[in-house]
Amino acid sequence: MFRFLREVLASTTGVLLAGVIALFLIVNALPQTDLPEVPEGAVLLLDPSLPYIDNPIPSGFADVLFGEGASSSVPLARVRDALQAAAQDERIVGLELTGSVAAMGWASLTELRREIVRFGASGKPILADFDYYDEDAMFLASAADTIYLTPLSEIEWNGLAAEVQYLARAMEKAGVEVQVTRVGKYKSAVEPYLSAEMSAENRAQIEAIFRQQEDELITAVAAGRSIDDVESLRTLFTTGAVLSADQALELGLIDGVRYWDEVAGELRAWTGDEDPNQPGELSYTHVSLEDYLTDPVTDRDTFAPGATIAVVYAEGEIVGSGAPGVVAANRLAVQLAELRLDDDIAAVVLRIQSPGGSASASEFILREVELLAAEKPLIVSMGDVAASGGYWIATRANEIFAESGTITGSIGVYGMYPNVAKLMDRLGIDIETVSTGPHASLYSLYQSLSPETLLKLQEGVDRIYEGFLDRVANGRSLDREAVHEIAQGRVWTGHDALELGLVDRLGSLPDAIARAAELAGLKEGYAVWHDYHEADEWEQFLSELLQGAENEFMALQAPGISVLAQRTLWLLSQDTQRTSVWARLPFHLERR
Repeated sequence: MFRFLREVLASTTGVLLAGVIALFLIVNALPQTDLPEVPEGAVLLLDPSLPYIDNPIPSGFADVLFGEGASSSVPLARVRDALQAAAQDERIVGLELTGSVAAMGWASLTELRREIVRFGASGKPILADFDYYDEDAMFLASAADTIYLTPLSEIEWNGLAAEVQYLARAMEKAGVEVQVTRVGKYKSAVEPYLSAEMSAENRAQIEAIFRQQEDELITAVAAGRSIDDVESLRTLFTTGAVLSADQALELGLIDGVRYWDEVAGELRAWTGDEDPNQPGELSYTHVSLEDYLTDPVTDRDTFAPGATIAVVYAEGEIVGSGAPGVVAANRLAVQLAELRLDDDIAAVVLRIQSPGGSASASEFILREVELLAAEKPLIVSMGDVAASGGYWIATRANEIFAESGTITGSIGVYGMYPNVAKLMDRLGIDIETVSTGPHASLYSLYQSLSPETLLKLQEGVDRIYEGFLDRVANGRSLDREAVHEIAQGRVWTGHDALELGLVDRLGSLPDAIARAAELAGLKEGYAVWHDYHEADEWEQFLSELLQGAENEFMALQAPGISVLAQRTLWLLSQDTQRTSVWARLPFHLERR
């Protein structure tokens, strides 16, 4: 029966591939649309509902084919280039912040706001009319000259919060046991599988991060809105207020309550459009940031033999190998080695946006970081998060830059060993084991680890932690015992990491690029080349097709498995591989 199903699947897949290939050829034969032109006297539209990230994952095949899914197509550095170019572009008369604000890390938000402020320094006006204002939207909007809110809209100004799921009771119900090895009292990545509540240490480090973000948020909004009474703004923030449009206007957080047609009329005045009463949602001369990026004036990615700074991106979880969306050690190490051996590259900036991952993969990358830094300047630029394994791979760089709100540190490691024997028993699945030694089934999913085996695994985790301390102490020229005191798996903000000696400077990616050029002896005329993901539509399509088939096959294996068990196993698969020791951020922090 299985053979029959396999042959049917193979035939179906062949027909599907043939059809897709034919459709792809037809679509490519169609006339290509001309690139949009930037009109004179245009307003530049910036809609941060698109997740501006450092190194976007290439669009899937279906997205390319049907023009969908472009929501992750704009690198943050390109947004910065567009704003800098637009500030000097005589065709652009002003900037509109519109739409909504996607979930972004605090460091990325800070960098985006900084560029909006720089645009405003050119003397061109900035207007914000977001659909919805939460704290992130107010943070960005406070860089504008004018902020409007529609009637009956509100501003969420009620403090910062994060929610962490604790799965111990769900694990028990599903019949899954989790054993762990770890080092560091703050290394709380394993907590959700062992407990029903947050530890005091984890709560303390999250609260410390939020306190700093809160200070930066309130300070920025108060300065941007020229509000002298900062403490009243802070009190309002901590007491939990959702402000009406009228309340926000009275407090000075906005400049007016306007319907869309009234806002459009004001923008038409900027552009000099002849008919101020022209109907239509976008009835003024404008160009989106995405379209503006296709214009030659924004093309800042250049190359100059012997005088080029290469920017390499390490974004995602660190693993041994994998597709775009993770930091694959086998791929990143090759990138760094090629740049080390390339005489046209004068210096390298490694941009890290990673919560960490596999300790062995991190060490594999670190070796090439060390070799490259010995040959030419290598500067690390940290984004929203460069923690645990993400910090590991940074330790041998010549210098480390971080944003004030970067989450870094988390110098600690752990291992997780799930046992799903009870779940299998409930499903009527019996497991028999044949082994040649007491530890042969060490990484089995179907039995508990003995105390002796767990002790051996803990010794391995301890050894890797000691090695982590060595790499930090040697790479950062710090006392090893002092490193141990600030390690323990604890996360730090970039601001605190600077004081502790974990980073060298606070600054953005452009600051790191400028420093790399300085160390390479380059002055004016050097080029910057960003090594973004290359979009291979066919490779992406095949990867998606195979992943989809694998998911369907796994669903067929245990059709009677409960939703709870499926969810539990999926969450486990995201956080552990039984054969690996992990150097990973102890939580996924998302503000609410």
